[in-house]
Amino acid sequence: MSAAGPGSPGPGAAGPGTVDPGGPGDRVLQPLFRLLAITRYALLALTLVVNLTRLGDSRSPVLVLLISGVMIIGSVVMQLLYAEPERRRTWLFFSDFLLTLILTALSGTALGVGGHWLPVTGFWAAAAPITLAVGYGWLTGTCSALVLFALIQLQHPDLRPEVLGLMASLVVGCGGLGYMVDRMRVVAAEQQRLSGNAAVIGERQRLARIVHDGVLQVLAMVEREGPHLGQRGMMLARHARDQEVQLRALLQERDIDPDSRNPRDRTHRNFAVALDRHASATVTVSTPAEPLLLESARALELDAVISEVLNNVAKHAGPNARAWLFLEVEGNTAMVSVRDNGVGGDPNQFAAAMRSGRMGMKDSIYGRIHELGGQATLRTAPGRGVEWEFRIPVER
Repeated sequence: MSAAGPGSPGPGAAGPGTVDPGGPGDRVLQPLFRLLAITRYALLALTLVVNLTRLGDSRSPVLVLLISGVMIIGSVVMQLLYAEPERRRTWLFFSDFLLTLILTALSGTALGVGGHWLPVTGFWAAAAPITLAVGYGWLTGTCSALVLFALIQLQHPDLRPEVLGLMASLVVGCGGLGYMVDRMRVVAAEQQRLSGNAAVIGERQRLARIVHDGVLQVLAMVEREGPHLGQRGMMLARHARDQEVQLRALLQERDIDPDSRNPRDRTHRNFAVALDRHASATVTVSTPAEPLLLESARALELDAVISEVLNNVAKHAGPNARAWLFLEVEGNTAMVSVRDNGVGGDPNQFAAAMRSGRMGMKDSIYGRIHELGGQATLRTAPGRGVEWEFRIPVER
């Protein structure tokens, strides 16, 4: 049970046992509180009829009428307060239950020792535990129903099957209703979180298209033409490349939860962002504006393959070699191409290196791609550089 009541304002998310005024859980429960008001008045009317029929047999008819009058006034006041979400605070829920216990405790005096087991509060007494089950979940609702049952039995012990069955129905009903409401809150909060994520992603995609068609192209032009403008031009080209990498990473980051009260999804990663981190003065990365979400473990393995390929470029392609990374998505297949303009080599020599385990080809490249359920293709020729193409399923 949260220390902050069902109506307590604050930055924290409402838990399964609380009502969040104005939040998704409260909007879902608003019709339920209207139904509770109708139920309370129906139980009140039935209880008043029962009390009138046994008024002549009671020890203190005046006290029976007084308790009935307090029940009527209390029902009207409570339902007026429950009608406004911002008023549904801890004190209201438990004041309602406390009033029910006090009036039920007075029933023994009003009805007498030989009175009926059903107290003056009768069926109306069930409204408070039911309301607690809606406001604070199944555990609080069940406990409050048990407390009420114990009080009734202390005043007039009666263990007949029909009595026990009626009280057991109240206890089980409060527990079941509270559990159902807990689930409704969780689903409502999750739907709101997903809607917020979708809105954020949609806005990021719109901005990514705008920036890709403008700012990124200008930065790419500065990077390409800068080296021809002397030393200052080379410095501008280097800064343009750094800014392009950071901007791409910002636009393509998708694991952002707009509601900071909920944890991020740590099971998937945007692989496009991981590729952009490989960009440098000698490595050009091209990725789509849309995110490519891979399971975290698969993304790490594929990123390790790319790192191994780029490491081979740095070691074996030649001092002036550059590399280009391309990412494409075709249905459920992600295709990553890594090409360099280095010295290349004989395909047979590369095949021998793979068989002997040199250059990390057997385990770090082919082995990882095979474990990911994908295919690795190598193309090379002397003086023509090396091109790797990796195809892996997005979801297995």
